[in-house]
Amino acid sequence: MNVELRYLHAFRAVCEGGSLRAAAASLHRTEQAVSYQLRKLEEALGMPLFHRGQGPLAPNAAGERLLAFCRDMGRDWAKVHEALHDEPVQPLRVASVSGFGRYELLPLFREGPLADVPIRMSFPTAGEVVRLMEAGASDLGFVHLMLPHGSLRLVAVGTEEAALIAPARQPLPALDAATLAMVDYVTYDESDYVFATWFTQVLGEKPAGLRSVAHFEELEEVLDWVASGRGLSIVPRACAREAEARGEVVAVGREGRPCLNTIYAVMAPTRAHPAIERTLDVVRKRLGA
Repeated sequence: MNVELRYLHAFRAVCEGGSLRAAAASLHRTEQAVSYQLRKLEEALGMPLFHRGQGPLAPNAAGERLLAFCRDMGRDWAKVHEALHDEPVQPLRVASVSGFGRYELLPLFREGPLADVPIRMSFPTAGEVVRLMEAGASDLGFVHLMLPHGSLRLVAVGTEEAALIAPARQPLPALDAATLAMVDYVTYDESDYVFATWFTQVLGEKPAGLRSVAHFEELEEVLDWVASGRGLSIVPRACAREAEARGEVVAVGREGRPCLNTIYAVMAPTRAHPAIERTLDVVRKRLGA
């Protein structure tokens, strides 16, 4: 059985208009043409579709079922048309330093207010973030220190807290430069800047020649080594929250003197992904900017 779509269009127009005249006007056809199309449709289906009598032309039981099908088909065609004309959404390419990116930024996309934004995220060093932005390989970057950046824009979006962390099951060290100069530390890529910032803000000086007993690329291993009693470290506070909650590490600091470090968004002047401004607004709220 082959039913032409124009017959279905005519059928629906008659049902919704209540007469051949109304349907003919909406379809810009003559009444004779619409009547012919209805007849051919009924012949193809092998059954009448209308109550024919006095008053408006109304569908019978079979016609009601066919009308519902036509309306569903119309909605489906509308969805097809919309899908064909919509441009595919390009993922937002984000490059962020690891501590901020993994523990503050990624949750915003995973289950937070940016969960509907498709992303492609990487966690390089701060220098590599700038290089990726300069090469056009990322749409948006985040770094924890001001770097030479050429034509790129670096905009402060808030602060993150850095904390000295120690094993929870060992005596806590005294917070003075002499004592902290004698303990072992677990370091990581780019930890020099974080260590220097903490010592400067909290103690007013940084001891020379801190002893590193282990060095890692990622903070997960740092937390494991500190928790096992292998040394202290200074990390973004956000990355230690779960380990603190589990009672594995404790943050050591002076009351009322948190170490706050500025986070910068890195943007190119000529590239503008539609999700950049929304992402920046959410990040500013997250960081309390």
